[in-house]
Amino acid sequence: MNNIKLFFALLITASIYAQGNINGNITGSAQQALTDFGNRSSRAPQPLNIQGSHYFDSEFKSTTLEYFGKELNDSGYMRYNAFRDEIEMADTPGQKESDLILIKSKDVIPLINGERYEYLPHRVEEGRAYIGYLVNIYDGKENRLYLKRKKTFMEAKIARTSLENSFPPRYVESKEVYVSKNGDTPVSIKTSKKSIINFFGSNSDKVKKYIKDQKLKTSEISSLIQIFEFAEKI
Repeated sequence: MNNIKLFFALLITASIYAQGNINGNITGSAQQALTDFGNRSSRAPQPLNIQGSHYFDSEFKSTTLEYFGKELNDSGYMRYNAFRDEIEMADTPGQKESDLILIKSKDVIPLINGERYEYLPHRVEEGRAYIGYLVNIYDGKENRLYLKRKKTFMEAKIARTSLENSFPPRYVESKEVYVSKNGDTPVSIKTSKKSIINFFGSNSDKVKKYIKDQKLKTSEISSLIQIFEFAEKI
């Protein structure tokens, strides 16, 4: 769906949403409006013989949508598929499977259980560019921090000797931190103390002292946010 069609679909949806919420419950018209944001997928369900899942949290959470900078008043139910890098939509929070996928667009931003998923281009350290969902965890005037949640499929490993371990086919989870400086494309950043301190250039000594005084661990997201908030005020 191109941006023009998407824009009109969203305008129609906003009108339906305004009439489709009664006492905090999603009515048929409001739920139907949600489908204007989605595309049906004919993909096969996740195989049962693989350890783990596509999700960090498999429950569908209450979600609001923001489009073209405006947040809708009503909510639906969505979850993030970290293996496929997709937002799945559901009629109820208890739903187990869904083939309705949220349109991927920088102008359609889901806030899943309060977490803001932005569909953005971003770069890993060696320079390769991707486009996908990043969670905005800090939105400063100069720097923005993003969290990338990933699930990667790993083939089964059969032990060849008694000294090795066997592993079943599985999904392995990982998290990466990205930073956007002055609105530039987000770039991955290592969360080691050295890397975080060096990021702030001429203010690195002040940041280093702050980390030490506050006994912060740069590997923790809450500490990273605190560090960037401090640096914003220097």
